Amino acid sequence: MKTFVLFITLILFNGYLIAGDSLKVINVLPVPQLISAEPSATIEVQFNMRVDPSSFTDTTFMVWGRWSGVHMGVLVFNSIGTVAYFNPDEDFFFGERITVSLSKGIKDELGNNLSFGYAWNFWTITTKGTLDLTRTATIEVREEGEGHIQTYGTYAGDLNGDGWSDFAVPNEISNDVRVFMNDGIGNYNNFTIFPISGGNRPSTNEGMDFNLDGFIDIAVGNSQNNMVTVFIGDGTGGFSSIQNYIADEGVRGLSVIDVNGDGFMDIVTANRNANNVSILINNGDGSFASPVNFDGNGIGETACASADVNGDGIMDLYIGARSSNELILFMGDGDGGFTFSSKVKVGSGPWMITAGDVNGDGVPDVVSANSGSSNLSVVFADANGNLSAPVNYPTGSFPLAIDLGDIDGDGDLEVVTSNFSTADYTMYENDGTGNYINRRNFDANSAGSCAVLHDRDNDGDMDMTGIDELDDLLILFTNEIAVRVDNENISPEMFSLSQNYPNPFNPSTKIKFTIPTSPLNPSPYQGEGQRERLITLKVYDVLGNKIVTLVNEKLSAGEYEVDFNTGATHPIALTSGIYFYQLRAGESFIQTKKMILLR
Repeated sequence: MKTFVLFITLILFNGYLIAGDSLKVINVLPVPQLISAEPSATIEVQFNMRVDPSSFTDTTFMVWGRWSGVHMGVLVFNSIGTVAYFNPDEDFFFGERITVSLSKGIKDELGNNLSFGYAWNFWTITTKGTLDLTRTATIEVREEGEGHIQTYGTYAGDLNGDGWSDFAVPNEISNDVRVFMNDGIGNYNNFTIFPISGGNRPSTNEGMDFNLDGFIDIAVGNSQNNMVTVFIGDGTGGFSSIQNYIADEGVRGLSVIDVNGDGFMDIVTANRNANNVSILINNGDGSFASPVNFDGNGIGETACASADVNGDGIMDLYIGARSSNELILFMGDGDGGFTFSSKVKVGSGPWMITAGDVNGDGVPDVVSANSGSSNLSVVFADANGNLSAPVNYPTGSFPLAIDLGDIDGDGDLEVVTSNFSTADYTMYENDGTGNYINRRNFDANSAGSCAVLHDRDNDGDMDMTGIDELDDLLILFTNEIAVRVDNENISPEMFSLSQNYPNPFNPSTKIKFTIPTSPLNPSPYQGEGQRERLITLKVYDVLGNKIVTLVNEKLSAGEYEVDFNTGATHPIALTSGIYFYQLRAGESFIQTKKMILLR
């Protein structure tokens, strides 16, 4: 079981509850759909009345990173017990989507439950990057001498909890999933094969902790039969069980949502051949009940994505219908059902969709890769569940997959499609308003089949991993920051302190920071902005004791990199654990980040 430490400071007084009141969530932080939360962000949930702290358990409260998995941490309450603060033990990955989920098991001080579960998403910040990704490696997914296996799709989660993205890769012809473990410096060598008994072209996939043991599990849909295969992770990169569950024919889309608010994540599938959608309810132990099917209100339901569109704390569902060329929105009711809200025609043959707030209005929008018209569609949503007419952008031929991420580090979501027939990937920059500009193309080998955006090398910016399903390859694209520390004529505009790299580390790590050209205290005197500033960079332990001062001098504007070495030959001999480093420029700028030493 996963656990978290609970600290409670409560002051009780009479008369706080009002007759007829029911327990509700009235505010959360980070705000829903934020794109720039710090990886060390504290999560805050405010209620309309006092809660029972003992009702917060590993079943009723979950914090989940798309790639980093389940997060444990310290939970504290304010003095009157109406606000819960959660501080994760480990940072989220840069640039990943975070889901916070509260179940109906949360209670007030009188034992009354939340009427519905409550969930929301936000995204963590990325450091400055470039859209000109560099192809740095290709990785064979086949065994030596093996024939075509048709690699299609990948999940880039941290399967062994070491802080690095691993790969779980479905293969349609060999009917298996192959797991590549990150070696701790961003490379992938050997793989392990996990066959799917009865599998038939597995592809669509998503990760989640289905049995609440703290480890990442993976659900995979089989596109040529009616099965979802669930891999229960063992926390080492292997699986303790692999089980098949019935959905309906042609499982092409798959999302993970707690549809009934019981604290256990359920599975929703879009079934192309059956022209419907299936809900597989978690039995409370990581196994799943028989499907509940409903009409997706389109023809050829092929894709699905979840997000809270109307801001009520209940996850809603986007559906992509390939044959009727539609994107369809269903609103969740919190009790396991969905109600049709609206739909819109898009380009031909939407094959895959994903959701995120692309125009910065706080409402998650939906984007689709349209296989038949060689374009992508951007559809804006409003908080009432209305969908705009699509804005279409050209891509390569036969786009099959799509993903969102802040690739250039400016606080909005770029988009990338994977184009089968032209064997490439199309990327667009977001101008901050949901308008996509500055198209770039990146080559695959024989087919651009899938791509995921994630910080593969733990340097804080978004990298991309592509799939080539004809040559059975993972193709690694690396985000090389546009201006390096050793480049001249750097004119940064703001202070920044980057996440140390690598992290976790042993024995040494690098810390980067930026000093801007603008003055700390603006002055009318010409040239004041170019002055030197007194900068300190210090390392502390978890008790606040200073370990070492790495920088204490006047520095001019620019980007800097400092080594922190804890090796045996170094005077700083530290044990494994969490440490903090703090950059200070007078009293005008102070920023602290967390790092982990693993001996």
